Amino acid sequence: MYDFNQLRSSIPDGQVLLPQDEGYDASLRRWSAACEKRAAVVVKPTCSKEVSVAVKSAVAAKIPLTVCGGGHSSSGTSSSDGMVIDLSNMRNVKVNPAEMTVRFDGGCLWEDVDTALERHGLATVGGVVNHTGVGGLILGGGHGYLTPLHGLTIDNLIWAEVVLADGTIVEVSEEKDADLFWAIRGAGANFCVATAFLSRAFRQGKVWSGTLAYPSNKLPDLVAVANELHGRHNSEGHCLALGIGYGPDGVTHGVSAIPCFQGSEEDGKKYFSKLLSIEAIANNTAMMSTAQMNTLLNPVFGHGIRRLMGSGNVTMPLDCEALLRTAEMFWTFCDARNGMGKSILALEIFPTDKIRAVPQDATAYANRGDYYDAVTAFGWEDESLDADVRQFNRVICAQIRESNGYRAGFNENESKAPVGRYINIEADSISPQDAYGVNFMRLRELKMKYDPHNIFHKWHGIVERAQ
Repeated sequence: MYDFNQLRSSIPDGQVLLPQDEGYDASLRRWSAACEKRAAVVVKPTCSKEVSVAVKSAVAAKIPLTVCGGGHSSSGTSSSDGMVIDLSNMRNVKVNPAEMTVRFDGGCLWEDVDTALERHGLATVGGVVNHTGVGGLILGGGHGYLTPLHGLTIDNLIWAEVVLADGTIVEVSEEKDADLFWAIRGAGANFCVATAFLSRAFRQGKVWSGTLAYPSNKLPDLVAVANELHGRHNSEGHCLALGIGYGPDGVTHGVSAIPCFQGSEEDGKKYFSKLLSIEAIANNTAMMSTAQMNTLLNPVFGHGIRRLMGSGNVTMPLDCEALLRTAEMFWTFCDARNGMGKSILALEIFPTDKIRAVPQDATAYANRGDYYDAVTAFGWEDESLDADVRQFNRVICAQIRESNGYRAGFNENESKAPVGRYINIEADSISPQDAYGVNFMRLRELKMKYDPHNIFHKWHGIVERAQ
């Protein structure tokens, strides 16, 4: 049994929590209650030096190590029965309006970044749920409502401070340790603990957005709108999210839409006129900041229950009959089980030009394709349903890909074909080839350089875990 008292003395400003300590149980809580584990020790550092001490301690103790930022993963990667390095005490944000940049700590939530930037009339590419942690989203190559204008989070990352498996603290950028900077942009959790980021910021005015709710029989109308919008030239970054789920009662089938228009309310209503012509049950659209827009999905993705997510993808135009079959498949499964009314299937429909403008091998992220993500997000409370939900999630994600999706690797002559998976939200571990595609071989070489003993192994691993 490893004695963590020495670790306590080496982390003077942070916390080292053992099972008998006050605050330990609270530190285990995650966005998905299904992902909580009893850790041997939870370390809550306040700076990169304390992170380094924690990493060295876990390696010396020969216990598993993982990192928790926002704790939002439904794959369980932010929990461990060994050591958890919880970054929640590291949430500083510094905006530099003159240089149009924002520096933020690895324990920040997107809410911290959004609100700090909003005070200066700025924004950056972040998540669409603002209680998500910044680190997991960025290191996996995240996107959000501003991606049509500015690309992925990693395409706007200028610099990062990271702690390696041997405890070394390094700064990485295109100029400093470019190989590692390449690797962390898409596969970062396999290489390091990211303790700080510097990203580009952009002038950002208010947008016209909000949530529109409809009865389930309006799904064909929403599909028609989505297909019509896809056919337009859209260089202004307007986008649309479609949801298939339930009403507030958790029983009534419903569908929804979140439009985002970069401009005035009048122009937004003209642009989305066909969407607004569909009779809605509820409509809370208005002019709002992007920080406010990033709260719209918070009620759907609240904490406190069991969660599981997965990804498929859809190509345009949408096949209405195929999507209706998928919706019925989704509703039939959820209706047959108690307490599944907080589940949703969502399509993120926005121009991918900015994503695809960056070559597939320019960063470790290998999912730059001409298709849209389909996201499954199941919510329930009964632990006995865990295995059932996990299996169904695999089935419905496969069904989405087969019926209306891009088939990864279908063109054997295209050596740099995208992988067709948004690995940030995958609950199941994916093979390295399926996760990283054309970038896998380079990642494997870099893994042997920076983490030869596979200390960081919890997230779509690049190599088999050493025994």
